[in-house]
Amino acid sequence: MKKTFLKLTALLGLFLLPFTAFAEEPIQSLNKMSQAMRDLNYEIAFVQTTPTNMDSFRYRHIKQGQKVYAQLVTLDGEQQEIIQRGNLVSYFQPGSSAFTINSSEIVDALPAVIRTDFSKLSQNYDFIKLGKDRIAGRFVDTIRIVPKDDFRYQYLIFLDEENSLLLRGDMLDREGKLLDQFRVVTLYIDNRLRGLTDYLNKVSVPPLLSEGKQESSLSINWKTDWLPQGFDLVRQNQDVIDGEVIENALFSDGLFTFTLYVNKADSTAAKENTWKQGAYTIYSEVMGDKEITFIGQLPIAAAKRIVQGVTFLK
Repeated sequence: MKKTFLKLTALLGLFLLPFTAFAEEPIQSLNKMSQAMRDLNYEIAFVQTTPTNMDSFRYRHIKQGQKVYAQLVTLDGEQQEIIQRGNLVSYFQPGSSAFTINSSEIVDALPAVIRTDFSKLSQNYDFIKLGKDRIAGRFVDTIRIVPKDDFRYQYLIFLDEENSLLLRGDMLDREGKLLDQFRVVTLYIDNRLRGLTDYLNKVSVPPLLSEGKQESSLSINWKTDWLPQGFDLVRQNQDVIDGEVIENALFSDGLFTFTLYVNKADSTAAKENTWKQGAYTIYSEVMGDKEITFIGQLPIAAAKRIVQGVTFLK
């Protein structure tokens, strides 16, 4: 009887070992993706698609030592260009003055999933490996990122089997409806891309954009009583537009973001307003003499609960 028990225990151990390894594999694959997107020299052409729009871009990324050079260019309509040189990101757009901001990466048009901390994200999401697929002529591993609650969306991502680069990312609602898609059309990897740095270094650096009033000097008299688990305050600012002070606070869980705006309510403002466009929800509500507006990547039910949870301090 004892021998039988030991044999069964050994067999159980053999069964659990690959299961445990498989459970850990999605996060390992996702971490490799983040590292590849940061460290490799590559060029991609990709499309960003929503239910109502599609835009195409070219993104080049070069790492020299500890310094990152990158370039994002629109491929349709008038050319718009964003250039990164180390911790400086410069914007060049037709019809407006070029400017520079302090940033360690280009975030425009690129999905947040390439920049997230997956260990922290695992507290509120499950990672499920689905198997193989094929994107842009290359074999990929498919991973689904599913929230553990009903207050946020899900992600389906496709990672290049050979180099771990992200080749496609689908943001989906709880029913699986597509809200936003990042899809690589062509991929080029070569250290000769380092020659692009000569061009980027010759482009003049536009003036550094001064930031709004920062959190340390703010006097904000409101707070949020409820947020979905895992969401933290990233920054808060005060802006003055046409003589009116608008307070705003940015929140993120590492994958999705939203901003709350608080300003004096207009006498003609509707008591409640809701608008949905792809992944973005806009919800506003008037409370006393204040209008609170939510703009971000969460379902309407979550946006409404967040706004209604704002309280003003005396």
